[in-house]
Amino acid sequence: MHGPEFPRPSEAIIKTLSRASSATITTIFRRRGVKNIWMPLKPLVRGMRTVGPALTIRSVPGRDDLQPVAYVPGTLFPGHPDEAIEAIKPGDVVVLDGRGATNEGLFGDLLTLRIKMKGAAGIISDMCVRDSPHMPEKNIPIFCRGSASPGGTVFNVDYNVPIGCAGALVCPGDIMLGDDDGVVVIPIAMVADVVEDVLLHEDREDYIRLMLSRGASLDGLYPMAAETEKSFHEWRKGRGRRDA
Repeated sequence: MHGPEFPRPSEAIIKTLSRASSATITTIFRRRGVKNIWMPLKPLVRGMRTVGPALTIRSVPGRDDLQPVAYVPGTLFPGHPDEAIEAIKPGDVVVLDGRGATNEGLFGDLLTLRIKMKGAAGIISDMCVRDSPHMPEKNIPIFCRGSASPGGTVFNVDYNVPIGCAGALVCPGDIMLGDDDGVVVIPIAMVADVVEDVLLHEDREDYIRLMLSRGASLDGLYPMAAETEKSFHEWRKGRGRRDA
């Protein structure tokens, strides 16, 4: 089973969002009154980053009586999300509802290699992964609950449908952004506004760094007082940015 295809964002949007940290995104959403968009999932290897639209996979707990047919072609209770993996388009981020399991891992060496070869920009899994010694060589960002030896027992029943992942709702096409601080969900309907906010936020922090490097104190600079805010916008116009 699966939901409909979703529109992918432009390369320009992904490039702009790639400038932001997950901390920046959570700050932007907090100002908008949206808080439940952060996932406490960390990269398997420190320094990994991912940005891209979510291709979601919904899993349900496995059951022993159905395990013998979990790998039979055409089963309604597949042990591997083969159909979802084949639906990946370059730049997609695979997001798995893994129910927070830390005693098993669905994505291992071979599934991850196929996901990599399909051009995915990352994997976000609310469970462990396995074959962790082989994962860094795949050169694909992975955010998960850690690593575990046992293989996954879940059934992967849907893809491209809304899922819950690490406490956050993820809809197909939402933009996922992950770094060392965790993963954030950028709802697809809010992407345009967030892109402008990212540019403004990053420029503001560039200005603050510049002023601090020149010996300015934090007083009236961070947070900005009205007069400093005015100076910042004048500086920003000088960079060719649209005032906001």
